[in-house]
Amino acid sequence: MKLWKKSLTLALIVLLALPMMVGMAQGSGGTLVGAFDVGPGGAPGIIPYMDSAGRTWLSKIWSPLVSWNADISALEPQLATDWSANDDYTVWTFKLREGVLWHDGEPFTADDVVFSLNLAINPAAATSFPGFSQLSPDTVKEVRAVDDMTVEFELNAPNPRLPYNLILLWILPEHALADLDPADYQNSDWFFTEAIGTGPFMHEEFQRDQFWALVPNPNYWRGAPKLERLINRYFADETSAILALEAGEIQFSYASGDVALGFSDNSNFQLFTGPSGVTNYLIFNERDPRFADIRVRQAFLYAIDRQAIVETVLQETAQVVPCIGAFPSMYPPAEELNDYAYNPELARQLLAEAGFDTSQPIEVVTYYDSQFHSDALAAIQAFLSDVGITITPVRQDVPTYNSYFYTGERWTISYRGVAAGLANFPFPFYEVGGQPTTDGKPLSGGTYDEMIDLLSKARVEGDPDAYVGLIQDICRFQNQNATEGYMWTAIRFGVASSKLQDFYWFPGPGGGPYEDHPELWSVSG
Repeated sequence: MKLWKKSLTLALIVLLALPMMVGMAQGSGGTLVGAFDVGPGGAPGIIPYMDSAGRTWLSKIWSPLVSWNADISALEPQLATDWSANDDYTVWTFKLREGVLWHDGEPFTADDVVFSLNLAINPAAATSFPGFSQLSPDTVKEVRAVDDMTVEFELNAPNPRLPYNLILLWILPEHALADLDPADYQNSDWFFTEAIGTGPFMHEEFQRDQFWALVPNPNYWRGAPKLERLINRYFADETSAILALEAGEIQFSYASGDVALGFSDNSNFQLFTGPSGVTNYLIFNERDPRFADIRVRQAFLYAIDRQAIVETVLQETAQVVPCIGAFPSMYPPAEELNDYAYNPELARQLLAEAGFDTSQPIEVVTYYDSQFHSDALAAIQAFLSDVGITITPVRQDVPTYNSYFYTGERWTISYRGVAAGLANFPFPFYEVGGQPTTDGKPLSGGTYDEMIDLLSKARVEGDPDAYVGLIQDICRFQNQNATEGYMWTAIRFGVASSKLQDFYWFPGPGGGPYEDHPELWSVSG
C-alpha cells in the first residue's frame, strides 16, 4: 500500500510539473477518433454561444479572437493579433489577422466580428453568452468596424479584462447567417449541416448522440492539418469511452484520476494532466428559506469531511478550497479563513438552532457523470446522512441542466463546477442580472451587499495587485458567510493512444478554448 501511494505521489508530481506532450515525430495523417466531449469539459452537440462546455471541440471548427495559451496561464492571439485599450479601459481596439478565409473561401473581416457579438448579446437569440462572457447589451455600448482588419469595442463602463471575456466570442460568418432570425438561433440546423468556420477543420457529417466528423481545412491560416479526418464520438459515460479506448476503437478520452493513473505504466498510452481551474461546490438555492439561514449552510460544511474525501475517495487528485477561487493566489491568509474542519456535532447543533426539518429529502442536481464525481457525491451523501440530512443525487445531461438551472427555478441544491481563476472570475454568478434568472435575483437567490460592492470594485480595478487584493476580500466574505458549500478543485486527466503524434490536451475549464495546435496532429501505424 505504501509503495502504491509513493508511486501515485511521484506520478502526480511528474505530471503536474510539465503537461505531457507527444514527441515531435511526424505522422502520416490518418483518422483520429476521440471522446472529446466525455467528462466535465464536454457537452455533446453544443453550438457556439450556447456552450457552457465542449469548447475543445468547438474550437476545431470555429475560432475566437483570442484563446487561452496551452496551459491556461495567458492569452494567445487567434483571429486577433493585437489589442489595446484607452486610458480608462472603456474603448478597446483589436487588430485582426489578415488573409484568413472562411471554410467556403470567403474572406474574414471586421464585419464578421461586429455581426457575431451583436448576435451573441441579442436578447431575441437568448444565448448563454452574456452570462458566461460578462458581456451584454448593458455593458457593450457599441462594437464597430474601423476598417476591414480593425474592430473597436466601446463599453459603458471600464473593463480592464475585456480580452479574457472575448475568449468565448466565437466568430461566425455574416455572409452565411445574415438572414437568420435571432429568435431561431438555438433551433437552427445550420451548425450541424453547414457549420462554416475559420478553424482547422471543416464540417463533414453529424449524427446526433453518435458522432461529429470533420475534414481538414486546406486554407487554415497555420497550414492545412495533417489528419485526414477528425471524429468526435459520443458516449453515454466515461466508462464506455474508456472501454472503447482500451479496445482501440478511439484514440483519446478524458479519464477520472483513479482510472487515468491505471494507464501510467502502460506504454500503449500516454497521460495528459493539469489543474482544472474549476471549483466544485454545492450551490444552495436561497429562494428556499431554509438555505437563507447561514447556520444551515455552515452546517453542511461542518458535516462533510472534505479533506477525508480528497485523501481517500478522490485519491489526492483534488484540493479543498475555502471559497469559489480555484487557485491559492485568490485566498487571503489561512488564519483569516474558517477551514470548516469536520465537526458533525456542531453541524447537528446549527441545524437544530435553525429549526431545519431533516425529515424531507433534498434533491441535489448535477451534470457530472464521471466516477470521480459519483464517488464524491456518494461520500457527501453519507456524511450528510450522519447528521440527519437525506440528499438524493439527480444526474442530468448538460443541455437538460442548462435549460432550467440558470433561471433559478426547479432546483434546491446543485453539485456543480465553475471556472474561477483571476482572469475569469465568475462575477455574473453573484450579481443582480448576471444570470437570466426568472426573478432577476442572483443565481443563488441571495443578495449580499458587501460582496456586490467588492465585485463592483474588482470589475473596474486596473492595478493587478489591487485586483488580487479585492478577489481575496471576496474569498474572505464568501468563506465567512458560507455563501456556498465550497468543496475542492480537481486535477484532471486525459488518456491518449501512443499512436498519436504531436497531440496535445489540457483540462481547460469548459474545454477552453486553448492553444493545442490540432493542425499538427496525426496517427501513426
